[in-house]
This record gives sequence, structure tokens and C-alpha cells, in this order.
Amino acid sequence: MQAVAASDPPVSRRSEHTATWLLRLAWLTLPVTLGPALADGLHDTGEGLRTTASVGLWVLWALGLLATLVPRPASLTAVRLGGPAAAAAAVWASQATDDTTWAVVGLGAGLLAAATALSAPVGDMFVDGASYGDERRFLLKAPGPVVMLLGPVAWAVVVAGTLTGPLLLADGNRGIGGVASAVGLPLAAGAVRALHQLGRRWVVLVPAGFVLHDHLALAEPTLVQRSGMASVGPARSDTDALDLSQGSPGLAIELRCTGPHDLLPATRRGVTEAIAVDAFLCTPARPDALLVEAARRNLPVG
Repeated sequence: MQAVAASDPPVSRRSEHTATWLLRLAWLTLPVTLGPALADGLHDTGEGLRTTASVGLWVLWALGLLATLVPRPASLTAVRLGGPAAAAAAVWASQATDDTTWAVVGLGAGLLAAATALSAPVGDMFVDGASYGDERRFLLKAPGPVVMLLGPVAWAVVVAGTLTGPLLLADGNRGIGGVASAVGLPLAAGAVRALHQLGRRWVVLVPAGFVLHDHLALAEPTLVQRSGMASVGPARSDTDALDLSQGSPGLAIELRCTGPHDLLPATRRGVTEAIAVDAFLCTPARPDALLVEAARRNLPVG
């Protein structure tokens, strides 16, 4: 692991800033790159629907731009809802417009906004925005089932629940629109809350050591003090460590302790008992960046 210790720490920071500025640029230019295709697609709709959709798009664009400029866990939820929504709007507009050029430009801009919003460097940049003092936060990957199914379904609930009712009302369908709003908006709020909780799972490197903050795996965050860390590095193929990765895909990090370490596993039954472990696994979105920072802090990387 000497290569990790010798690498230049600002490299991971540079990738975060680059990806975040790409996201900001993509979002800032959406009115110019995606706007014409959306306007063309909405041209033949009713006046009420067209006006409501236009105002709504401007409001959502402004809120999204603000979220990109204020890196925080809450704004990460906003951009990870808005980025894929921009891509979905771009796909719809590319089919609704007859202008091939604007269709391609809009599609490219929407896909860029989605790709950067969902990127790991942007995730780390935004969760670390809530750090204080000499600490560094690294986002944990979502469990596999969430990535493949539950996350996309929750996103669809947010988008459909937020937009369907108001658009139906604007189009004159008051009965159906009222019911859709009454049902959809609470469902959307619940889905936003669930997605936000996924963005509040991280590893924190602090002067005292290594903190795992993951409500899916632990009833409360656990701190392994510097003196209690034997090693931290890529998980061994024959490891006997407790798996706290929740089935997340990717390279797991294994933290081995110098002695038994007490932690409180999460439970759905409301009764939590501490267990002692010699090692545990977690899956950060960027394990390489985490290990570089751990080495910079003179933690036992290996």
C-alpha cells in the first residue's frame, strides 16, 4: 500500500471539484440546450397546461441550480432527483420535437446532468459539505436492491407524484387532478425522505480515528479509535470480518481492530444488543479516495 500513501491527496479533491463544476455547467445551460426542444414539444398542448409546465420547469431549474451551488447532503438528494429528471425530460423532448439538432443537443445535456449528479465524486463533495473541523466524509454505496429497483421506483414516485396532479389540474381535469394531487404529493414526500436517508450513510475520518455512520447496518454510529485500528484496506477474499456493506456492489473496505470492538447492529425488532467484532466491512463509493485520505492521516493502511 505504499503507492497509496505516496499519492497526492489533492487528486481526489480535484475530481470532486471537476465533477461538481461539470454538473453546475450542465444545469446552468439547460434552458439553452434543453429548453428549445421542451418548448417545441409543449407547443401543441393546451394553454393552461403549457403555461403551468413552463413555470414549473423554470422553478425546478432554479431550485436545481441553487442545489448545485450549495454542496450539502440535502442538496445531494435534490440534484440526484433533478439530474435523472432532466434526462427523462430530454428523452421525452427528443421524441416530441421535430428539430433533430435540438433533440440531440437537449438529450446530450440531460444525460450529462444525470451522469454527473449520480457520480461518486459529486456524492463525496456534497456529503463532505456538512463536515466540520478536521474531518472528511465519504459516501457509502447504496445496497444492490436499492440501486437496481427500489431507488428507481422511489424516484419515479417522486416525479409522478409531484407532477401528475398539478398538470392534470392545469389541463382542466379537476376531479382526477385533485385526487392525483391528494394521493401523489404525500407519496412523493415519503419517497424523498427515504432517498434522503440513503444519502446520509458515510464513513468519516476524524482525528480520533474512523467512524462508520450507516443507519441501515448500525443502530448508532461507531468510532474505532486510531489506537484501536490494526489496519484498513481492501477486503481480503478469505476475510472473516462482519459484513456491514448491506450487499452493496463494488470494492469493500475491511477495517481490522487491535482487539474486540463493540458495535450495535441495526435491528427491525426494536431490541439491539452490542456485539464484539475483530473486523468489519463497508463499501464506500470511492474506496481509493478513502484510503488515500486515511494514509494522509497516518492511519494504518494496508
